[in-house]
Amino acid sequence: MSEQSDLEFLRDVAASGQHAPSLSGRFFVWWGGLAAPALLAHWTILTGLVEIPVAYVGFVWMAYGLIGMAGSSLLGRSLRSKPGAGAINNRGEAAAWRGVTWMVAAYAIGAVIAMAVGRGHMVLFDTIPLVAFAGYGLSFHVSAQLGGARWMQGMAIIAWLASGAGLSLVGTSDLYLFAAGAIAVLAIIPGLVLLRGEPAAEAG
Repeated sequence: MSEQSDLEFLRDVAASGQHAPSLSGRFFVWWGGLAAPALLAHWTILTGLVEIPVAYVGFVWMAYGLIGMAGSSLLGRSLRSKPGAGAINNRGEAAAWRGVTWMVAAYAIGAVIAMAVGRGHMVLFDTIPLVAFAGYGLSFHVSAQLGGARWMQGMAIIAWLASGAGLSLVGTSDLYLFAAGAIAVLAIIPGLVLLRGEPAAEAG
C-alpha cells in the first residue's frame, strides 16, 4: 500500500471503535517545559547576559537529555491506569513521537561526532531544533490522521513553518530565542490542552 492508503487504513481502524483521547499531553508538557528553559539558557549564554563560558552550553543539553529521559520513563509508567492506552491512535502517536525523539538524538550525536573528528562546524548545532520542528510536524500529522483533534493538523503546519523560518536565523543567537517561543506554541500549549482532555484513571 502507498503511504497515503496506509494512513487512511489506520484512520479507518481508529474510527471503527479503537479511538481514544490522546494521552500524550503529559509528555508534551514535560519535554516542552524542559526544552524552553534550556533554549533560553543557551540564548543567555551566547548573548553574554550571564557570565558563563559558551563551552558550558553542552552541559545544559546533557542535563536536558538525562533529566528528560528519566522523567519520560516515569510518565510512561503513570499511563498504565489510563483507559485507552492500548487504542491504535495512542499506540501510533506514541510510536511517531518516539521515532522523532530518536531521530533528533541521532542527528545531535552525529553533530557532536562531526565536530570531534574535525569534519563539522558549530552551525550544525543550530540546525538541531529545526530538525526537531520538522519531526514535530510529522508526528502531529500522523496524530491527526489517526483521529486526533483537527487542530493537530494545524500544529503540523506551524511546526513545518517554524522549521523553515528558523533557517534564516541559523548562525545567530536569536535562533534560540525563536526556538524557545516555538516550543511554547508547539509543545507546552498543546500539552496542556491534551491533559485537560485525558480520561480519568481506571478504578483499581
